[in-house]
Amino acid sequence: MNAPVELTLAAPEPFAHLCDAIEKTRLPPAQASQLPGELYCSKQVAQLEKDRIFLHTWLCIGREEQIPNPGDYFTQSIAGEPFIVSRDDNGNVSAFLNMCLHRGVPVASGHGNARGFRCPYHAWNYDIKGNLRAAPYMGKSTMTSTEGYRLKPIQLQLWRGWIFISFNDNPLGFTEFIEPYERELWWFRTEQCRSAEKVVLEVNCNWKLLVENLIDIYHVPVIHKTSFGSFLKTDRNAIEFELLPRGGWIYEQEARPHSKDGEPLFPILPWLEGMSSSTSIKAGIFPNLNLSLRADSLRMWQVWPVAVDKTEIHLYSLFPYAVFERPDFQTRYEEYKDFIVHAITDEDGPMVVELQKAVNSRFYKPGQMSHLEGAVHHLMNYYLDAMGAPA
Repeated sequence: MNAPVELTLAAPEPFAHLCDAIEKTRLPPAQASQLPGELYCSKQVAQLEKDRIFLHTWLCIGREEQIPNPGDYFTQSIAGEPFIVSRDDNGNVSAFLNMCLHRGVPVASGHGNARGFRCPYHAWNYDIKGNLRAAPYMGKSTMTSTEGYRLKPIQLQLWRGWIFISFNDNPLGFTEFIEPYERELWWFRTEQCRSAEKVVLEVNCNWKLLVENLIDIYHVPVIHKTSFGSFLKTDRNAIEFELLPRGGWIYEQEARPHSKDGEPLFPILPWLEGMSSSTSIKAGIFPNLNLSLRADSLRMWQVWPVAVDKTEIHLYSLFPYAVFERPDFQTRYEEYKDFIVHAITDEDGPMVVELQKAVNSRFYKPGQMSHLEGAVHHLMNYYLDAMGAPA
């Protein structure tokens, strides 16, 4: 008699017991509640986010100027998946997994300039494009040649000086993905700028809490009342969010530049000549890219999950090329950076850590949303769509 077949049941979706709470987030903004706390502290949810968001969609991972010369490369890891971005001798940029084809060990670390990469474990060698060039002592195996072996390529596209990748072999076409932002974000002429530096900060909270915080205009005059909160000139009730496809958003307001006294530290951006020094535009590309324009500068934030309750912020401050020639640039930039980093580490940072503690509580109950959280509501609902939550 045959043994009975043992059935392996798939793990239940993490939303099964959250349907009532999610239904409240799905309501129109004036009636909706925040997301259930479990979505910010569950390891099962984090794994699903990796599969359905971070390994599925297009992600902005850096600037072309990080690899200006042939042989330049940098390494990074997203949701535990390591990769290399490099520029070859023909100037082409490519991305591929940072995992040796033999045992999966990383073949590169950090950033630099090289002719190729060598696995530190068994000395398999790869060229700058990830092609295998040597595999010592493999002659007696069925692997008779290195021809055709390459570190797994990752989809890559360049847009206005930025590098986007997708781990998905068949992602949404990049032209379709970027079209709403190409149309609406002409203000952000980042291809005419370069970054002063990349600042990396770590915060002990779930990545979504930081993304939501960067969109939220409700908290600005409260938490940031001693910094840039007083610079906001537009009545918050008058701000209108333009909601873009796939969780994107953009809005304009009047707000003074980011400096201690609210006065420009740098010349007005050339393409804004004749406009008010209070020009301010913010925008977001799902899942984790936030763009901010003031009259004299641009800022881009990437928010990366490290663990369920740990997140990295990658902050790029961009200026037109000519600004870097000013003799006082470095002094002014340090003042600018200190102002921005202070707002994160001393003002936003402690608050999002408290938010993480709140969502971890068994007594946490999602509260009513404000009409000022319209973009947050839009992002939350697209997040639920991407995760396959009930509509």
